[in-house]
Amino acid sequence: MPFSFIDIEEKKTRVIGYLFAFIIVFYFVTSYLVLLVLENSVFPSFDYYTGRGFRMPPLEHTLIAFGVALIAGLMHWSLSTSHLIERICLTVGASPIDTKDTYHQYLKNIVDEVSVAIGGRRLEAYVIPSAAMNAFAIEDFGGRAVIGVTEGLLSRLNRAQIEAVVGHEAGHIISGDCLSTTVTCALSEIYDESFSKLGGALKRTRGRGSVVLLLLYLVIGAMRLMSNIIRYFISRQREYRADAVGVRLTRDPLSLAEALELISRTWRGQGAMGERMQSIFIINPAASQLDETEGLFSDMFSTHPPIKHRISILADMAHLDHKTLQENLKNFKRVAPIAKPEFKVEEAAAPASWLVFMGQDWLGPFGPAELLKLDGFKPDVWVRAEGSSVTSHAYEVPALLDLFRPAEVIGRTGAGNCPRCHTPLSEYSYEGVSILKCVYCEGVFVEQDKISRIFVRRDMDFGDDVVRLAKNFMGTKGKDALAEKIEPKNAWVLDCPKCHIQFKDKFKMRRQFFVHSYPVEIDRCSRCDGVWLDKYELEILQYLYEHKEQFFDGSNF
Repeated sequence: MPFSFIDIEEKKTRVIGYLFAFIIVFYFVTSYLVLLVLENSVFPSFDYYTGRGFRMPPLEHTLIAFGVALIAGLMHWSLSTSHLIERICLTVGASPIDTKDTYHQYLKNIVDEVSVAIGGRRLEAYVIPSAAMNAFAIEDFGGRAVIGVTEGLLSRLNRAQIEAVVGHEAGHIISGDCLSTTVTCALSEIYDESFSKLGGALKRTRGRGSVVLLLLYLVIGAMRLMSNIIRYFISRQREYRADAVGVRLTRDPLSLAEALELISRTWRGQGAMGERMQSIFIINPAASQLDETEGLFSDMFSTHPPIKHRISILADMAHLDHKTLQENLKNFKRVAPIAKPEFKVEEAAAPASWLVFMGQDWLGPFGPAELLKLDGFKPDVWVRAEGSSVTSHAYEVPALLDLFRPAEVIGRTGAGNCPRCHTPLSEYSYEGVSILKCVYCEGVFVEQDKISRIFVRRDMDFGDDVVRLAKNFMGTKGKDALAEKIEPKNAWVLDCPKCHIQFKDKFKMRRQFFVHSYPVEIDRCSRCDGVWLDKYELEILQYLYEHKEQFFDGSNF
């Protein structure tokens, strides 16, 4: 029998009340134990008549301990539950979708469709820039709800499977357990994640800073003690309920079963940012043997039920056995959400070459880059396209008008000038990612956070030239390149097109290898981290990443 909204609200209130009461009890027990130690060590007593040297704290001291526990509990609750969504998203590395990214818009459309299916509840779509496959849902006290997926999941599952995953996460929200899970995560697992990071920082720090880190380490360590116990409030059954709700929303148990099967086979995020925030994810990022067992101990200390059991239940709904499901997935083919691996957002219909009337004669043909260097070339000069008899002023040709625009005007469109050709860059969509490209030298400028998206997605068909160049880079040519150092005079040559627009100054990019493993030289801006790649360099890096098992025996990028 489905929950009513009143039942859901009562259930959420009850669970959150239990959590708050537990925190107070935890701090009271901690304070009372400290009080016992102080009473019997700082102020020891020994009764010669009874032979007892241990005494219980008096009532007034016990009340003080309770007051301390209440204050500590309130502070812990307040700090942990303020800005819930922002803090958890920061911990797992999730961010709002990029509206110019085709894949992200594709996810938003799916989330919006599920939002309509659950009655119009507003859902925000977030993405974690990771090659792992996972998804999560979180909610705050203001009714704000977020559904997020990793780039790996978004690029490897088909639309029906992503809809099923989003439906599952929406099931957590409408069934009422999302808020309690989010609060539980903020009260415990977020400190578990911080504890791990501080431990690594403490090993690398010396001097006075290490003392401060040590104190923080001890405080967060004390809070971390309760994390495993607080997980008792997270029922494993909630995943079964969310699976059932997701099936009701999409009416497609097979797609959810396929999605869970594919996620379980791959890297889910173990060792990555936010790994310990396990309760919010559809599958535990860290593969745990405890998750795959049944019993009281597993029910108390594991946040997810056995994945095989979940898949089996969904396969039964689809009248399919688990073995047949696995056989079907061997022939699984994903359809990309983009029509082409690369297409131009703003088509430039202009010819490549122009004739210019100067000095009582027609000169040329010239390309746009050559026109810029031509002495006396002004907006009122007469021009005509090569092979055409139509004559007009240069300022009357939209394709040539950008040559006369100052950088401030070009900057309003978000594009800058090519650092090699010094002509305006055009905005392109490359595997769904918005990048800037020079139509003349075919170099591209890619922001740092977008490179990882391109590497995860596998929609590009590589030509023979790219494959040959990639193999050359990993062969003798690459080894020779690594052996040579880039000369200082050649290291800072190109201007960053993004910083030139944003900061109105010419900020140089540094010539370097993309990474030591892949000996491809690129230009990276030390201010914005954007990367300039000459013709074929982006495709070469992408090919090396997608076929790394050929060059590194399956090692990670």
